[in-house]
Amino acid sequence: MRRSSRAIALCALGLALLVPVSTGAKPTIWDRVKQPSLARAEQLFALAERSRVPAEDSLEDLSMFLPSGTSEELSRQLNARAAALISIADGHELGDVRLLYLLGDALVKADKSHLPEGRLRLRQALELAPDSPLAAEAWFLLGVAEGKLRNHAAEREAFSAALAHEWDPEMRASIISNRAESTMASGRLALAIQDYRLALSESRSALTQALALWGLAVATERDGDLPRALELARRASSFRFGPQSHVVVAIDLPAVYFTPEYEKNYYRALAVMAEADVEKDRDHARVLLQTASRLWSLYLDNAERDGERWVDHARAARDACRSKLTKLDRERPENVRRSESGRDED
Repeated sequence: MRRSSRAIALCALGLALLVPVSTGAKPTIWDRVKQPSLARAEQLFALAERSRVPAEDSLEDLSMFLPSGTSEELSRQLNARAAALISIADGHELGDVRLLYLLGDALVKADKSHLPEGRLRLRQALELAPDSPLAAEAWFLLGVAEGKLRNHAAEREAFSAALAHEWDPEMRASIISNRAESTMASGRLALAIQDYRLALSESRSALTQALALWGLAVATERDGDLPRALELARRASSFRFGPQSHVVVAIDLPAVYFTPEYEKNYYRALAVMAEADVEKDRDHARVLLQTASRLWSLYLDNAERDGERWVDHARAARDACRSKLTKLDRERPENVRRSESGRDED
């Protein structure tokens, strides 16, 4: 589970779509005289930035898109449009490094198929202008690209480089939490747990803290401490975000993604299992355990096929849920079991 944006603002509100990428230093008039292509580059840069902002008549409808994920799709389309404008105009050859930064940014945010080229353009921009004001964002997005391509060592290096360019504590906490996720994916649990705790200590944002708690819960379970993991999962799922008509937990926000996507079932299963662990009503606990067991199975259906390293953990957790269900069934009064058996026969 990672966050695809460094922005502190709640991305579920769709506000991230309204803000164009920040710019670096503009070419001076003398630069444009010496190199006429820079004037064209500046015009292209402004056009590409504007192309990533939704039309005014779509802004009023933006919030209603959130439950179905339309805002996320709109963001991808707008970024794809900006990338196409720059590519068609050969913007990466016009001598303005800002266009390389913008092209890489847009490609990474556009679609998974554009990730390899987005990664290439970001690395080119960072090589040409490593001290640009855009470098922190570029390193962060490079980490996102490497993570989605499942290059976890390169992902961690990129997030570490982003930290070297970032001073804001909240931004740093978000980057550290993402780095922890890449570290956990490579199996280095102690180092991942250390980063999650560091993110919690630096953050004051409810969203960043919630995401760090989700990651810390999973890392703790994978490190062998299930009781502590369940406690952390309950804390993580207690945070709620979004308008009253569509309140969600942090892992359901549009800016949060999972690599692989079915990894989300692992997080959900642990949280539901944690809820069942403290539920006093036996019938409700039974439903929760059944739900957790199904979520573990959904994870395993894909993870076993892909040879994921956490298969044994998920299988053991599912077995624990099934064992508790068996115990609850034995403890149910005989007349209730007989009544349910009769309904099953009907």
